[in-house]
Amino acid sequence: MEESAPQPETPVQADSSISWTASEFVAHHKSAGWYGLLALAAAGIAGLILFITHDGISVAVVIVAALLLAVYAARQPRQLQYRLDGQGIIIGDKHYGYHEFRSFSVLPEGAFSSIVFMPLKRFAPPISIYYAPEDEDGILNLLSERLPFEQARRDAVDSLMRRIRF
Repeated sequence: MEESAPQPETPVQADSSISWTASEFVAHHKSAGWYGLLALAAAGIAGLILFITHDGISVAVVIVAALLLAVYAARQPRQLQYRLDGQGIIIGDKHYGYHEFRSFSVLPEGAFSSIVFMPLKRFAPPISIYYAPEDEDGILNLLSERLPFEQARRDAVDSLMRRIRF
C-alpha cells in the first residue's frame, strides 16, 4: 500500500528557532476495498441498531456518520509551515504558547515521527506536528528546554485509527 508521507524541507535555525514545511498528517492510501468495508460495517451496524431499537433516526445517524468518515478519509493533507521559537509553536497562521501545554511526546508513524503536544486544558485536543527524521535532534533539543518530555502512549482511539489506516 502506498502512503503519502510528510515531505519536510530542511529546517532553518536562527536565534534558537527552527522552521520547516511538512504535511499536516500522514495520508494512507485507501483502496475501493477500504471504502467497501466501511460501507459494509456501516450497513451491519445500522441493521443491528434497527433490529434492536426499531429506530430509523439512529440508523440514519450511523449512515451519515459513515458518509462523513468516508469524506474525511479521502481528504489529502495540506503542506504547512511549522516554526518553533522561544515564544511557542507556530503552525501555519496559528500561534500556540508553550504555557498552553503540559508536555510533549514523540510517536512513530512509520518512516516518520510526530510530536504530540498535550494541552493543559482538559477538553482541548492534542496537537501533532510532523518532521523529517534528520531534523529530530534539533527540534527535540529546542522543545526539551521549554516543555517536559512524556513517554508516548497511544489511547484506544489512536490504536483503532492506526489499525484501520485512517
